[in-house]
Amino acid sequence: MSATYTEYYVQLIDGRLGRPIDDDTGLYNVLTASDPTELTIYSDDKGTSQANPGTMTDGIIRFFTANTVTSVDLSVLTANGHAFFLEGVTPSNHRIIVWPENINQQLIIPYNCNTGCNVVVDTGFDLSAGMLVKDVFLHVTTAATAGPLDVGTSTDTDGFLDAAIVSVTGFVGLDETVASVAAGIGSLLVSVTSGAVRKMHVRANATSGANIVYVVTATNSGGTGEGYLFLVFDRLPTAGN
Repeated sequence: MSATYTEYYVQLIDGRLGRPIDDDTGLYNVLTASDPTELTIYSDDKGTSQANPGTMTDGIIRFFTANTVTSVDLSVLTANGHAFFLEGVTPSNHRIIVWPENINQQLIIPYNCNTGCNVVVDTGFDLSAGMLVKDVFLHVTTAATAGPLDVGTSTDTDGFLDAAIVSVTGFVGLDETVASVAAGIGSLLVSVTSGAVRKMHVRANATSGANIVYVVTATNSGGTGEGYLFLVFDRLPTAGN
């Protein structure tokens, strides 16, 4: 009899030292291959439910899927602020090479418009004190019947994108003047009282722990649509000093 579940096992490896990384707070989001839909994952081969996003243990990403799943996409954010998006990961992929000195990062998070109106959706990912957010944009893969979409944090739910239009597929353009055309840039990225000056060196979260969230802000009855949220940021190695 064939197995019901398939195991995935991935270890973070320090590229400079060539040894495993011990990370007990890093997160990973398991997605359908080439699609922003989150997969149902399990913690063992008995089908025990597991949260998605999941949390690493000792720098290890370990989960199970139904045996009909042959590959997955993984969005990963380590405790030290390294972000990865791995496409077409199979059960035979076992390592993520982390180069400690890399500063420029890009975190990719799925969104889904099948939510209630004005319901704040926690993506499961948080901003750390060492993340300097430089840009946020969307890739709409399935046009929404709902929307527009706000993107921000648990302390400012439209702080990144204000009323992003998600009813057309493609990459959502941003209006630098915050006079929302496709999406106005929120107050975590610009100073609206100073002629929409970009906050290039101001952290969106000065400490740590603010949840990254999104909100469908218009009337939504059976709304659909999905895509990816891109968070472009620099790691600040001195943030804890």
